[in-house]
Amino acid sequence: MRDFLTRHREGLLFLILVLVSFLLISHQVKDRYGMTYLRRGSVAVISPFQSGTAYVSRALSGVWKDYIYLLGVRTENRTLKEEVSRLRSEVQTLRDELEKAGSLFQYSKYLAETGYAGVTGRVIGESPDPWSRTVFINRGSADGIRTGMPAVTPEGLAGRVIEVTDRSALVRLIVDRSSQVPVMVNRSRSRAILEGEGSGTCRLKYLSRTEDIKEGDVVITSGLAGVFPRGIEVGRVTEVLKKNYGLYQYAKLLPEAPVGRLEDVIILTGREKFRDGR
Repeated sequence: MRDFLTRHREGLLFLILVLVSFLLISHQVKDRYGMTYLRRGSVAVISPFQSGTAYVSRALSGVWKDYIYLLGVRTENRTLKEEVSRLRSEVQTLRDELEKAGSLFQYSKYLAETGYAGVTGRVIGESPDPWSRTVFINRGSADGIRTGMPAVTPEGLAGRVIEVTDRSALVRLIVDRSSQVPVMVNRSRSRAILEGEGSGTCRLKYLSRTEDIKEGDVVITSGLAGVFPRGIEVGRVTEVLKKNYGLYQYAKLLPEAPVGRLEDVIILTGREKFRDGR
């Protein structure tokens, strides 16, 4: 490299002088627009870089604005989802209140139509014993409830109170195996004893072989023994079982009251009204 510079020193010096002269002339000589040729050349060289820098700057600015916009959209979406969730919860609450109001209306209507005195109780628990079909309600002796009082729904008989505390009561459902209710077939007036089968059905016992009973018959309380008022609907016969021997025939019955999904019951407290032959 040093040898090259030594051999061509004069030529290189000449080129440098020419370049310096050109720069001086370019700095002094102006074009018709008043711009020196040196400045024009500088602009020509720098312009592409400035354009690229401006493009990158605009692109970055656009990306940043999009990012800020997406953050705003995300926040807005989260707020809207929370609002939708809150509104759904309120709608469900209103539906529950509406159903409860409708249920209470039906229960009040039932009491008004039948003339019974009663207390509406909410089911708050079930017996953990799989062999027992009982429910707890949130009404007790402080509300006028006593042992032995019938539990009904607008659809029909549900059970009977077997234990009472100040603020709660235990109701044995008619499908419990220990439940026995004097009943009769509404159409033929045939009398029998309704006994629970432990599942969701009952059966009619002590029904004479000569009695007229068939599928679809409505069964009501007979009023015998003074425990249940007469005429409360119990259920419908689903099957008649008559053997070739014996004194009695049997029948299966499906309760009208939704004993498998009770939410509320009416405890009939007007026991004195049970003696009027209703």
